[in-house]
Amino acid sequence: MSMEKTLARFEELDAGRVLGDLTSEETSEWQILVTDIEDIHSIELELLATELELKHVQPCDLSSSLSNKLADTIPAFSNKNMNQPAAQIISILPWLGWAAAACLIIFFNLPTGDDIQKISAELSQANAELSDNEKTITDLQSVKQELAELNEKLSGELTTELGKIEALNTQIAKLTEKLPLLQKFESLIQDEPATKRLEFASASDPYIGLSGEVIWNDEKQEGYMSLKNLAVNDPTKNQYQLWIVDPERDELPVDGGVFDITEKDGKSIIPIRNALAINKPVAFVITLEQPGGVVKSKQEVVVALAKS
Repeated sequence: MSMEKTLARFEELDAGRVLGDLTSEETSEWQILVTDIEDIHSIELELLATELELKHVQPCDLSSSLSNKLADTIPAFSNKNMNQPAAQIISILPWLGWAAAACLIIFFNLPTGDDIQKISAELSQANAELSDNEKTITDLQSVKQELAELNEKLSGELTTELGKIEALNTQIAKLTEKLPLLQKFESLIQDEPATKRLEFASASDPYIGLSGEVIWNDEKQEGYMSLKNLAVNDPTKNQYQLWIVDPERDELPVDGGVFDITEKDGKSIIPIRNALAINKPVAFVITLEQPGGVVKSKQEVVVALAKS
C-alpha cells in the first residue's frame, strides 16, 4: 500500500476512533498504522473534535483570563491553520477540558457554590423547623396526657361531690317532711297551755339510751311523740306501737298507732293516732309488736314509758 493510501486509511480509521465506532478488527489495524504515522495527524483530529464539542455546547460566560488563554491557544482548524508548533497545540488540551466542564455546568443548570450555600442554609433552617415542630408535638402530647389525668381526677371528684349532694338532698327531703310535724309539735306546746308534757324513759335494757317526750292536749285530742336514739326497726319483722293508759275511760290501754324508726341516732317526731277519744291519760307506753300491730298487747317487749 502506498504512503498516500496508508495515510488516507489511517485518517479514516483515526476518524472512526474519535467517533468511537471502530470494530475490534479496525482497532487492531489502527494500532498497526499508528506507529508509522506522525502524531500530528492524531493530535489534529483531537483538536478538531474538541472544537466541534465546544461549538455544540451552550454558550456560557467565562472569566477574562480563561477566555484570553483559549483565544491564544486554540488554532483555527476550520481554516486548516497548522502553522503553530505541536507543543503549543498540545498545551491547550487540559484547558479545553476545563472550559468544556465549566460550560456543561451552566448548560445542565447544575448548582454553583453560592447555590449550594443557599440550599445548605435552607436545609439547615428546615431541619431546625422540623426539630421545633417535633418538640411542639412532644409538648402537646405531654399536655394532652396531663389533661386526660386531670379530667379523670376531676371526674372522680365530681362523682364524689354528686354523691354528697344526693345525700344532702335526701336529708333535706326528710327534714322537709318532718318540718310540718315539728311545727305542729312546737305550736301545740306554745299555743295551747293545757297541753301535757311527759318524758319517756327506757323500760328494758336493750333500749337504754333512749330519750324523748310525749305531748298531749285533751281538748284538741291531739298529741305527738319526740323520740331520740330509738333503734331502727325492720317493718317486715316488727313495728313499734303506742298505748295510751286512761283509767277513767277503760281498764285496757287505748291503741295510739304503730310507727317505724328509719334513722339511727336521729330525732323522730311521730303523731299520735288514737283510735278512741282520750279523756285524762296518765301514761304512754311503747311496745314492740308484730307488723301491723295488735289489738291487745301482751307487753312482751316494753320499749319505753312516760307517766305523770
